Amino acid sequence: MKTRVMLASLLVVSLAGCLDTSGSGSGVPIATDPGPDPQSLRGDALPTGAVSFFKKLACPEGWKPYDLAAGRTIVAASETLPSGETVGSPLASQEERKHSHALAASVEIPAVSYVGAPGGGNSGVGQAGVVSFATTSEPAPDEIPYVQLLACKKDAEPVPRPTPLPPRMLMFFDREKCPSGWKPAEGTAGRILVGLPQDAAADSPFGGDPFTSPEPRSHGHAFSSTVDTPSHGIGLAGGCCGDGYAKKGTYELASATEPSDVDMPMLVLLQCEKE
Repeated sequence: MKTRVMLASLLVVSLAGCLDTSGSGSGVPIATDPGPDPQSLRGDALPTGAVSFFKKLACPEGWKPYDLAAGRTIVAASETLPSGETVGSPLASQEERKHSHALAASVEIPAVSYVGAPGGGNSGVGQAGVVSFATTSEPAPDEIPYVQLLACKKDAEPVPRPTPLPPRMLMFFDREKCPSGWKPAEGTAGRILVGLPQDAAADSPFGGDPFTSPEPRSHGHAFSSTVDTPSHGIGLAGGCCGDGYAKKGTYELASATEPSDVDMPMLVLLQCEKE
């Protein structure tokens, strides 16, 4: 009896070495999923030539610094505004550009006559006629709010991912046409992108006409003012024949400044939308 128990124990031990993880006893190890290869997790699914900003001091793997965008904002290209064009000179670090305006105006001062002989001795009185002036305003900052971010360009091949890139994603590209699976973005050509304000409608163009050339956009200002001619007593009666003196009063003038460039340097690039 004791011998039978020992043989049964040996048989159980022997079979235990042949059981697989399912308990089938086939003796063939079942393959397990080792998980993704760590090397395959490197890189990203964005196409080659993509251009984006990063809140980093160095571009991520597969990307390199995009020097064309240094010191510039990026504007979506259009048929009349080709990709690769640059506008203005790049900004230096934390530079605030300034601008000024040339302005000119004139005002007509009516005449008043006095009984007497015009000429020397009547000092302190003004001359009637058109008074003109021309000057340049003091330089003033453009006060364009901006943040400096690292611009990088994707130079590696895309790495396929199980989860696709989201549709309607916008991306700038330094290439002649949109990559496969992407199409030219609609409604952004020639415009600067601004984050959506709270409770605002998306995809709504606003402001002036889109940029249609690499020429800087200029602006001017209307202005108005008044000229006062104060009184100055003289010992003469009004009448003939001392004429040509400026008449006391308040006179209005109005004009507009000469246009001045809005100096925000830009880079024009193709913008595509994920299908």
